[in-house]
Amino acid sequence: MSLSLSLKNYLDDLGLVAPEQLNLKFVKLLQAEHLARYSFNSLAVVMGDEIYLDVDAISQKIVTRGLGGYCFEHNKLTFELLKSVGYDVTLVMARVLNNQDHDVPRTHRVTLLTHDGVTYLIDTGFGANCPIAPLVLQPNLLQRVGSDVYRILLKESGEYDVQIMKDGDYFTLYRFDLAVYSDADCVMGNFYSSHYPKAGFVNNLVVSLKNADRTVTLKNHIMTMTHQDGTQERVLHSSKELHQVLTDVFGFDLGSVVAEHLFDRFLADKLVPLPSDNMGKRATS
Repeated sequence: MSLSLSLKNYLDDLGLVAPEQLNLKFVKLLQAEHLARYSFNSLAVVMGDEIYLDVDAISQKIVTRGLGGYCFEHNKLTFELLKSVGYDVTLVMARVLNNQDHDVPRTHRVTLLTHDGVTYLIDTGFGANCPIAPLVLQPNLLQRVGSDVYRILLKESGEYDVQIMKDGDYFTLYRFDLAVYSDADCVMGNFYSSHYPKAGFVNNLVVSLKNADRTVTLKNHIMTMTHQDGTQERVLHSSKELHQVLTDVFGFDLGSVVAEHLFDRFLADKLVPLPSDNMGKRATS
């Protein structure tokens, strides 16, 4: 086995060693450590930066510079490492539904991995709702991963729905099939996600980090922290608060001028309808 320098840096940064014999434990560690260390975010999109999908560019951005990214970057990096180590992996494309059964393009990249005759869904690029461990590709099986519960449904069309339990009911995250896809499909999805005027990432500042103990998410003006004891929400009222959160919570080395720009574009106009939020914080459990 020979890893490129970019993939070796990725592995080393996570403190992992490629297994001498392929096993699922390594895959679980890779997925969990990746999600805990590298943020899912739309920063490059909202700042107008081009997003390059070759492994060297992704590793430089996510691993070396610590800037995180979204699914076409995270899952590409994970896929290429698993493939280089020797795992049987397949690229699949999914439609992001967010519990709405409507016609949308395939803008999410995920990985199927087959090991010892069992196929697993591997995802390191779906933000706060991303599973922190592989999901067995078995319909109707309830799978608890950390504090989340997932299941995968097989539709009559032959497509699969990935669902997460929310507020006592299942919430459909995305839908995929087993067609043959390539990096060319990812180029199209990436372009849509980063340039189409109505795309979610073009219109929203989104950042998240997730581990077994907590999930912290920023969507525009609201930061949400979820853990075993409940959920806390904090409304950010100034560019100074935004800069503090991006720096201290998510570990970005961004200047105050950048925070001011992001605040003006994505937060300022959303604060008007919130006069009742006197403290800027709300807790639920």
